[in-house]
Amino acid sequence: MFHYTLPCGGFNTLTKLTETGINFDPPVYEQRYCATIQILEDTRWVHEIKKVTEFGCAEMRLFQLMRRIETIEHILQVDIDDNLLKGHLNRTNPLVCDFLRQRLGPLRVEVLHGSVADSAEELRDTDAVIALELIEHVHDDVLAKIPANVFGFMQPKIVIFSTPNSDFNIIFTRFNPLLPNGFRHHDHKFEWTREQFKSWCLAITEKYPNYMFSLLGVGEPPPGDESVGYVSQMALFVRKDMLGMPLPEPLKVQPLPDIGASYKRLHLVDFPFNKDNRTQEEKIWAEIELQLHRCTKDEDNYDNEKCMYKMSILELLDRLAYLGATRQILDQLLEQHKKPIENGFVLIEEEPDCNYNEELFEEYEQTAPVSSADEENWDN
Repeated sequence: MFHYTLPCGGFNTLTKLTETGINFDPPVYEQRYCATIQILEDTRWVHEIKKVTEFGCAEMRLFQLMRRIETIEHILQVDIDDNLLKGHLNRTNPLVCDFLRQRLGPLRVEVLHGSVADSAEELRDTDAVIALELIEHVHDDVLAKIPANVFGFMQPKIVIFSTPNSDFNIIFTRFNPLLPNGFRHHDHKFEWTREQFKSWCLAITEKYPNYMFSLLGVGEPPPGDESVGYVSQMALFVRKDMLGMPLPEPLKVQPLPDIGASYKRLHLVDFPFNKDNRTQEEKIWAEIELQLHRCTKDEDNYDNEKCMYKMSILELLDRLAYLGATRQILDQLLEQHKKPIENGFVLIEEEPDCNYNEELFEEYEQTAPVSSADEENWDN
């Protein structure tokens, strides 16, 4: 096990008891989605997560948040209920805004009818697996196959599972009895205590030593009932190389089972994106021009003695780091475009009649990348 804290330090939630029940604000399913997105955007692996597979995607609500992560290039939405998938296929289509302000990179979305227990060619090269409130819906034979498919066949970089915490049920029963099956939902096959969930996770890491896990949760208990834990428990599995640790076992491409499962594709869509065909030097020079232009908008950068604006080369280089610019490239471009340099500063002449197109720069600034941002009524 290892200790994990959400990158943004979690989020503010409110759990309160009323005369008729317990309310979570925001609803627990939203809290699960927010926690999942924060994990995906963790700076330690966000640039390594290109392909995401969500098992048990149901109505594809989480997809609306995942699609906004620019570094993700491929999302598989997988569920065993093909009728449910077919009824919500339109949720994976690009919106009007996706054509007006296009992504900076590609995004392919596939909706697949298949089981979390089955290994299939489509699942290869998955970087992140998500299965929220899924495992409690499957029978024991399917549950037993999940680790082999996810950790043995797919071998993703991170895996996120969530499932109800049955320790919390004692609070629910103060207001209403559980369903006739003894659980929160009519389709649940089990609901685990925290110890049972932990034991399941430990068994996985014992069999697949390339992984470590951390236990989290969403849906805080009401004041005075902290001993029952969260209403929904989560486990984050991380492959050790993502934590800067050596892998005990080498990664190998696993063959499909002799009787390979067949996933049925119900929908495929490629989102529009802005393909930048400029050379690296052209991209860097465009950013240099933008930064020098911005410099002239701050009077603190004005040198009265020289009657020019000044910008530190080191500061400029820092702002170009995301493009892979080096000092050598920067010096070459400044010399090529005849930008004077003195004592470590770029000198920017005043050009009252310059040809800067203000509207063009405003448009660029608006579209430029920003540096690094339910099934159950019990969850309401």
